[in-house]
Amino acid sequence: TKLQAKEYCTEDRTTVKVVLSAVWFPSKKQQQQMSLFVAFCRWKRDGSGNKIAHPVTGKNILQFVAIKRRDCGEWAIPGGMVDPGEKISATLKREFGEEALNSLQKSPEEKASLEKQLQRLFSQEHFVVYRGYVDDPRNTDNAWMETEAVNYHDETGETMDNLPLEAGDDAGMVKWVDISEKLKLYANHSYFIKLVTEKRGAHWGEDPGPECRD
Repeated sequence: TKLQAKEYCTEDRTTVKVVLSAVWFPSKKQQQQMSLFVAFCRWKRDGSGNKIAHPVTGKNILQFVAIKRRDCGEWAIPGGMVDPGEKISATLKREFGEEALNSLQKSPEEKASLEKQLQRLFSQEHFVVYRGYVDDPRNTDNAWMETEAVNYHDETGETMDNLPLEAGDDAGMVKWVDISEKLKLYANHSYFIKLVTEKRGAHWGEDPGPECRD
């Protein structure tokens, strides 16, 4: 922090320096930290493979892979910090594999097979749900957190059938969760999931909104 000042001349030509205000100047050591989260979704289906629609809204129900964080016990979207020099696509695959498929505990042969499956999994249609600054308890004047949330969608559900979920690393549990406004998720994750339903035209809440009321 530095003080901003201006100089004024009085009637007797004496120069007076007056401090106007304290002005914050960014530090050269400021750092931006990047976290990534992957919302992997599929349509909820019945035993015959048909999509299941919500009885009130009539919209199809989406499911996503949710993990229960070990640090706080809250359900969340799999993800984590980008390692130095790591590509975003590599971070997404690594974090999803570690937390939702327990890749860290696999044998070398299992890891090689899993890597091929993850390659197919993450070659599917996807879009960026959110990119930008987020409130985080780790934010300081010299370091702040930015997040990118990406949605991958398994339209048929067949790809994920070959990848049984298994919690690992920072995740205590992992499971498929039906998406709705009743979800209580970690940090901003409920907002990210809501954006996914809007993009996919899927069910979120039973309230039709004021424009649809009588």
